[in-house]
Amino acid sequence: MIQKLLLLCTFMLTWHGFAQNVSGNVKDESGMPLPGVTVLIVGTNTGTTTDFDGNFIIAAKQGDIVRFSYLGMKSQDITVRSNAELSIVLSEDASALDEVVVTAFGVEKKQKSLGYSVTQVNTEDLNLAGQSNPMESLQGRVAGVQINRTSGSSGGGVDILIRGITSVNPSRSNQPLIVVDGIALNNDTFSGEVRPSAGSNSASSSEQFAFSNRAGDINPEDIESFNVLKGAAATALYGVRASNGAIIITTKKGKQGKAKINVTASTTFRDIQTTPSLQTTYREGFSGAPRTLYGPDSETGFNRVQNATSFYSWGPRYSDDSYTLSNGTVVDLTGDKFYSPYDIFRTGFNSQVNVSISGANEKLDYFLSMGKDQEDGVLPNTDYGKNNFRFKAGYKISDQLTLNSSIAYTKSGGRRANGGDKSVMSALSYFSGTFPINDYMNADGTERDYSFGIIDNPRYLMETSSLIDDVNRWIGNATLNWSPKEWVNVTYAAQIDNYSDQRNRYVGADLDGGSQVGGFILNQNINFTGLESNLLVAFTKDWSDDFTTDLTLGHQISDSKREYAQARGEGLNVPGINEIGNTINYFLDNSVTQLRNVGAFGELKLGYKDKLFLTVTGRNDWLSTLPKENRSFFYPSASLAYDVSDVFGDNDVFTFGKLRASWAEVGKGPGFGDVGQYFVVDGDFPFGSAGGYRRSTLLGDLDIVPERNQSTEFGADLRFMKDRIRLDYAYYKTRVKDQIFTVGTAYSSGLSGITRNAGDYEVFGHELLVSADIIRSKDFRWELILNWSTSEGKVLEIPEDIESIIFADSGFAGITSEIRAGDKMGNLYGYKWRYEDGQRYLDADGFPEIVLDERVKVGNAFPDFISSLGSNFKWKGIGFNFLLEYKEGGDLYDSGLRNSIRNGNPLSTLVRDEEVVLEGVMDNGSGGYTTNTTPALIDQNYYRNSNVYNRAAEVLVQDASWVKLRNVSLSYDMDNKFTRDLKMEKLSLSVSASNILVWTPFDGYDPEGNQYSAGSNVYGFTGLSVPLSQSYSFGLNISF
Repeated sequence: MIQKLLLLCTFMLTWHGFAQNVSGNVKDESGMPLPGVTVLIVGTNTGTTTDFDGNFIIAAKQGDIVRFSYLGMKSQDITVRSNAELSIVLSEDASALDEVVVTAFGVEKKQKSLGYSVTQVNTEDLNLAGQSNPMESLQGRVAGVQINRTSGSSGGGVDILIRGITSVNPSRSNQPLIVVDGIALNNDTFSGEVRPSAGSNSASSSEQFAFSNRAGDINPEDIESFNVLKGAAATALYGVRASNGAIIITTKKGKQGKAKINVTASTTFRDIQTTPSLQTTYREGFSGAPRTLYGPDSETGFNRVQNATSFYSWGPRYSDDSYTLSNGTVVDLTGDKFYSPYDIFRTGFNSQVNVSISGANEKLDYFLSMGKDQEDGVLPNTDYGKNNFRFKAGYKISDQLTLNSSIAYTKSGGRRANGGDKSVMSALSYFSGTFPINDYMNADGTERDYSFGIIDNPRYLMETSSLIDDVNRWIGNATLNWSPKEWVNVTYAAQIDNYSDQRNRYVGADLDGGSQVGGFILNQNINFTGLESNLLVAFTKDWSDDFTTDLTLGHQISDSKREYAQARGEGLNVPGINEIGNTINYFLDNSVTQLRNVGAFGELKLGYKDKLFLTVTGRNDWLSTLPKENRSFFYPSASLAYDVSDVFGDNDVFTFGKLRASWAEVGKGPGFGDVGQYFVVDGDFPFGSAGGYRRSTLLGDLDIVPERNQSTEFGADLRFMKDRIRLDYAYYKTRVKDQIFTVGTAYSSGLSGITRNAGDYEVFGHELLVSADIIRSKDFRWELILNWSTSEGKVLEIPEDIESIIFADSGFAGITSEIRAGDKMGNLYGYKWRYEDGQRYLDADGFPEIVLDERVKVGNAFPDFISSLGSNFKWKGIGFNFLLEYKEGGDLYDSGLRNSIRNGNPLSTLVRDEEVVLEGVMDNGSGGYTTNTTPALIDQNYYRNSNVYNRAAEVLVQDASWVKLRNVSLSYDMDNKFTRDLKMEKLSLSVSASNILVWTPFDGYDPEGNQYSAGSNVYGFTGLSVPLSQSYSFGLNISF
């Protein structure tokens, strides 16, 4: 009997010592499953996370304590008693709900304590398939933030505006500061000089190519969340660098538990569907007669029937079988048909693969990722590639000391299509549909050019000329966190950011862009190095249960250096050889731009009963671009937040309420070289093998002071029905004083301009966010999110000796982007028809008259408001999401439209050779006006007449309002049993589409595009950049 008892005890002890699989499910108080809950055996490194349905399995022994923790929930410890399935319910932790907002320098703060606007977007709520630039994924997600991809070119940049324009300087960027894991990151879009010495009418290099903004180097799959800091109070601690707002990016890190492997892959197809309407009735020719016939079997691909310019589409109908010339020659037209010029666009293809390995224990966390992104563009001979590597790790040296570090490498670049003047898009606006655009090359390799050099064949241009860039970027940083006392925390972070960008452009002498210089070759080398150093010391003191204080003191150093070297050779010796030694004339340029910003700052936060919070900050900056005598300047801010939740008592309707208010002052210093006067390389050198310098004709005022942005904000955050309904509203107003820009001066001074403080400007607007969990149950969740915002800028004052500030000028067409005193920011000026009594005036021949005496306001580039509606639908493992965006107002000048009109290509020229009584008024013979009754002959002369039709702003400037289905996606998480059999934690499939539906009165390419690169500060011009495409993506996400 004793032996049996000993045997039984031995069996029980043995059984107790071996691990068993403990499984279960974790839900919240409403019964909804909680995915991503950390399940950890206390005192060990053994752990896991719950799947999408809240299920988990972990190996544990009897007596082990299993801890369940989830952000915003109270942790719960369970002792293992048997192998029975566990059912865990986690309750909300009110004290932790607001501790998820990341603010300046990566510091997490309670959201209810903030007196300014911060919006958080988690990447798990975004569709990243096919996204090369992470900034693009925020489109339509944040009220008050406009994010537009400027070009459909592979690797094209993304333009970001937070609460509108804050600078009236045409050469100043309005892009926000990008911060990654608490440290600022360079986000430049640098164009350099890509134009030849003669033959280009482009206003700047930023119009020629849509260069990438450097935030695009980040792998979207490495990002955990975005936090958008909008107001001056939110960014006050960053000083002058964040006067345009800031986007705080938090990257992924390893989570406690076993090592996790995650694989994502996607395939995306892109097509151009939104294009200007073309007439398909009339062929090439002039005055109704053909001049050139398409002859694919001929040596040149065409046959001329008249010795005259072959360039226009004012010929006979395609349906005509013949045409008799004035000399009696009968031209056979039976082979004629229309070939769409848009056949040059092809289906673009993008593939992405990302692999990450992550994990953590009580001492160490790590996250290693690798990504490959490859894209073939929508235009021939264009592509873009990006390879990413990132390693991030944290180590707990002791209970008081931790070290976090990361290193990232990005290699990117490809072949880019050019835009603007003498580009593929410019040539396309002229091109006649009589000739197939893809029949572009003769047997000897020369261009099939039906226009005899007036324009390029767009396909030939793409195949023989492009700009190739090659970017290599390294970023390394380390953050040391020391807590010597419970109430003291010291953080020091340092970063080095280095990239090189090597570019090569080849343009042959047989192309329009190179014809005046005999072709040219351009080599550019851009090297950037940025150093960041941040020191923060935080003190926390609870004086009583009611009074708390938080004091943060800090010091920041930012040092950046850009070296730019350019060599351009013009006059090719041998066509087709892309080697700068194959040129005759050389143009060399080298410049170094170095900036340093040193800042000291402090923040004091006072809290009362965890309800009322007052925060005051101050920062002093020392900026290297200012003279020593006045390079030090101080900016303060104050914000107030009041939790009004108790006003309505404890009820289920009103859950939470916060009122907030803030005032802050930040600013901007002058740009590099804007103060004083310098010697520069003369554009007429080298001459006779001799170089030369001259004194610059630009002078910077030595008494210049930084701009001052004084911003006020009021807002409210209200939540109802246990946070199922949330309303967030903000009103803001920013006054920008002492604006810095270059103003003209008298020629007698010998100067072309003086840079000085010369303007006063304000911007104001409203923002509204409404979100609601329509359905929230165990298997079914449906969330709707509505964003709405307005932003309007007004010029209060510019010097009396300045008539206007011009951002962009179309030239002869007359459309400009400019501002005058009292104007709204974004105004477009141009020439309009003459009007009498509010109606268009028509002359004795029945034609309108364009008033060319002066430019008048003809539109505004910025919308009246922007709104978006997002829906997130989840039923068991099936997800369905969409984002619909509505932009009301915002006018665009299509730079290619006038070209197209003069050549008879657009659908608007279909009515021709007819007498039409145009709407308007005519003289009544008694000094008054009456309804027009005089018919006018509408023919090619009408459309081509610059005094009657094709310079009228009513024709050239269009309303660019839109309703756009920004994104729609369908996903499916595979059955848990299936994934367990394959040893997978997650297997998800998705299909999505972006930009597939656009409703707009604008007749052109997708109106979201911009003719100028991201960050150029020019808006309202389009038509000559590579158009935006619609895309379809298929994605796969696997976790082990």
